[in-house]
Amino acid sequence: MADEDTPKTSRIKAVAAKLTSRENRGEAPPPWVNYVALLTGVLAGVAGFLTVRATTLTNNAIYESNQAILAQAQSSDAWAEYQADSIKARIVETQLATASGLDPQGRMALEAAAANFRTRQPKSKSEAEAQAAERDAHMAQGKGLLETRDLVSYADLATQLGIALASVAAMVRVRRAFEGAIAVGVIGVAIALYALGRQYLVAGM
Repeated sequence: MADEDTPKTSRIKAVAAKLTSRENRGEAPPPWVNYVALLTGVLAGVAGFLTVRATTLTNNAIYESNQAILAQAQSSDAWAEYQADSIKARIVETQLATASGLDPQGRMALEAAAANFRTRQPKSKSEAEAQAAERDAHMAQGKGLLETRDLVSYADLATQLGIALASVAAMVRVRRAFEGAIAVGVIGVAIALYALGRQYLVAGM
């Protein structure tokens, strides 16, 4: 015994029958159908560009992350050198303060060594701070690139949805689906323009 059609199946069959009857009667397609191919082509081009752009942004964000890690390592090395010089200088200064029987030549040598360690400290500290600032800059840049990448991905999704709606509109000859494809495509393009404009404005500041 054949199963009864569900309401969803019945609707699909009704749409198919409607399309078949139109084709059999040789009805001309509505004028707006002629623009479906144009809309689909434009949205496909935009989607392709956005896909490539999202990949580029991801690669740039990875590069910035690697540079931040490198700057962090260099900053840590500079701070370690700063601390080592401080410890060495403190040891020599303690020797000078506690050793009363040093000959003048030995005392001068220790004083020179302590002064040398203290002189090197400002340079190490400055380098450590500079590398830390560079690390923060790379991290901020990478975060901005990832945020832009996310927006571009949303725009790509919208354009892909617009292509799907345009294809459906061409098949079922429903104008509302075509208008929805235009609306979604415009939203995708708007998001893309905002994301890319925001990126270039931030980079130019």
